[in-house]
Amino acid sequence: MGDNITPPQQAFNWVADVYGSTDEIKSRGQVIVGLMHENVGHLGIFVSGKVAKKEHAQIVEVLKSIETLTPGIYAMRIKEVKGAAGKVEYEVEFEERRLEDIAAKLNRFERADEKPFEAVAAISDFNQRAYELFLQPLVQASSGEYRAKVSRQMHPLRMQRWAISDLNPWLAWVGPAAQMVRAKRADVAPDNEVRKLERTASSAISASLDYYRAMRDAMSEAGFFLTYGNVFSLYIADKRSAEQAATEHIAEPRQLPFVKEALASIGEGGYPEALARVACLLARKGEPMLLSRLQMKQELITEYKDLLPAMPPDQWRRVRGEQEIIVRYAPEEALATLPNLLRNDADRRKLVTLVQRLLADDRVQRAKPTTEQLAMIDNIGNTLAVDRKVKGKAPRRPVRKMARKPVRKPTRKTATSART
Repeated sequence: MGDNITPPQQAFNWVADVYGSTDEIKSRGQVIVGLMHENVGHLGIFVSGKVAKKEHAQIVEVLKSIETLTPGIYAMRIKEVKGAAGKVEYEVEFEERRLEDIAAKLNRFERADEKPFEAVAAISDFNQRAYELFLQPLVQASSGEYRAKVSRQMHPLRMQRWAISDLNPWLAWVGPAAQMVRAKRADVAPDNEVRKLERTASSAISASLDYYRAMRDAMSEAGFFLTYGNVFSLYIADKRSAEQAATEHIAEPRQLPFVKEALASIGEGGYPEALARVACLLARKGEPMLLSRLQMKQELITEYKDLLPAMPPDQWRRVRGEQEIIVRYAPEEALATLPNLLRNDADRRKLVTLVQRLLADDRVQRAKPTTEQLAMIDNIGNTLAVDRKVKGKAPRRPVRKMARKPVRKPTRKTATSART
């Protein structure tokens, strides 16, 4: 939030321009993680020593497990906790967000302040065409390698480097003088009057530079909107086509092309789509994702690799995102059409084996599956006509009653058990 180069508003507006909605982020298989800091800018995260101990170190740690996040946009939170020995430790969690909510919260003016940039783009295109038509031929005709070399060396950013260096004969005395001062340097007492004056002068200079920066930015912003805002209001706003205005309209989510495409393929796919759909049906709703859980997920992926589809991570995330859209907008149909994705008996047995092994894994049991997850497992088992077993024991499930057949001896009655 302390960044005036690429603030969070600009970053998330760029995401909104590229993808448009949270559902499109998921359908494209993209994972976006945002870390918000109230004071520093993007450079402060890597430069400030205090921040580097917390944010920078945790960012590097998260990069090892970020691939296991499901598609979507997340807020990364870092909490300070005390360890067993009283040492400060950091706990990282990810909270899923919606792009629409983030954009609405960060844009107080509803991005109306971006419209003058359309005037900037129009004027820039005009200047570029005018230069190519009138000045470029003259510049090309009068330019040479020697002149270009002199122009490069006399550029202000280069000149300030060589002008204040040993290449300048007028500054030949600076080197020996610096060596003499360095050899005779001595610390003074903290209460030395000159040192106090130095600190006061340093604080005054720092405050004046901050004041100058704030005033300069305010004047530049006011000048920009005064110039290009009027240009936009007088000319560009009247030339905006109806097609451009229609693209800004937010349609009903179910009517978006990628959502309709995902729902249209609800009964199509194979084992990867079925596994991704089951993962979406069993996902925890509304809970933050701890980094420790991501690390456990990564371990499970490595251990049960033989039961997982062999496909690149980016392709898997895209399948996972499409199935999440299907589960969100058509949960009942997603469950009912699950057998269509597992027409092969081998794939069905593989999926059942994977679910049973995960349920029997101590790490999964320590995560304490919720009641909703256990109920969904039963529903998936009923849909696929299989039994759910935990640690070799099958839970009691309702047996479908069938009509009793008449027997010869009325004193001994038998019932035909249902096959599930």
